[in-house]
Amino acid sequence: MTGSRAQAMLLVEPRSIASTSFPLVDLEVGGWLAVEATGLTGVDVQLWQGTSRRTQYPLIPGHEIVGRIAAAADDSIGFPIGTRVIVESSIRCGACRRCMNRLHSCILRNPVNAYGRLPSTEYPALWGGLAEYVYIDPGARLHAVSDDIPAVVATFAHPLAAGFTWAVELPDLKPGDNVLVMGPGPRGLSSLLAAKSAGAGWVGVTGLSHDTDRLELAKRLGADMVADAEAEDVASAVANSLGARPDIVVDVTSDDPEALHMSLDLVRAGGTVVLASTKGTNAVNQLFTDIITLKELKILGAFGAGSAGYHWATRQLDVDTRLDEMVSHEFPLAEADRAIQATAGLLGREELISVAVTF
Repeated sequence: MTGSRAQAMLLVEPRSIASTSFPLVDLEVGGWLAVEATGLTGVDVQLWQGTSRRTQYPLIPGHEIVGRIAAAADDSIGFPIGTRVIVESSIRCGACRRCMNRLHSCILRNPVNAYGRLPSTEYPALWGGLAEYVYIDPGARLHAVSDDIPAVVATFAHPLAAGFTWAVELPDLKPGDNVLVMGPGPRGLSSLLAAKSAGAGWVGVTGLSHDTDRLELAKRLGADMVADAEAEDVASAVANSLGARPDIVVDVTSDDPEALHMSLDLVRAGGTVVLASTKGTNAVNQLFTDIITLKELKILGAFGAGSAGYHWATRQLDVDTRLDEMVSHEFPLAEADRAIQATAGLLGREELISVAVTF
């Protein structure tokens, strides 16, 4: 592939995306992935808006990557050329203290050793999914996905993996546990699906008034209760539906510091709150920690998805036909700026579930 170049959409600074290209250099380790589709998330929106902390520009956004292995410099990849794979968002060096403690925030590179977050000044530049090719780091974890699954649908493996990690694996969900998911975005809906598949006794989902379509979808996916937090009292809705406080609350809201207050209030004494959302530059104000102490709560921070989540997600893609409709909006690479705006809801929220850029 020497001499070839890859087109990429470079986020030069907040709200400024430029089409450019980077060379596909000869590699000593790792390989090259030909990108087929990339899903977009609230993280990409925060990068575009300039509200994500510890961000270094310029960078290529996009961390929900699906593609085919195009070249390999060594045996670190583990799959033959041409295999379609899902690339885990987090990259792991395996040697730093965070990797040794099985966290998803490797500190080998700054600001975050993850796809879609590393600046393009970091060799070999192609670290984001809004590009024709992405570098396969030796520390990347790949998961084969069937050729029978459209690439755009396969991008939904990323939120599915996060939903399993956040709603099942981290809180150690047991059959019969009751779960409240705050936020009906792709990862909130995936948390619903994962909790149900793991035998949760009751799962409720909350959203805002502009989430009508997503809340309706949550009902069709099996939610026992949905509630519009702007139009009704969520505590009353949960009490009327469940008759008790949930064992687990998963906060998957976006840029909403008030959601943490509600999570702590609603969860049962001795319960678990999984804080799986980023608040950007919005501070959580007037947090009185006595509620955590007196209720003896377990608070878990969740950053990224684990490999067990990806294993579950790839299996779900094969068996759950409802996932075929989870990507509601598709854009070509040249319209990456509009794709990010759509993800942010700036082009309208009607029927908006999730967004992908296809090649």
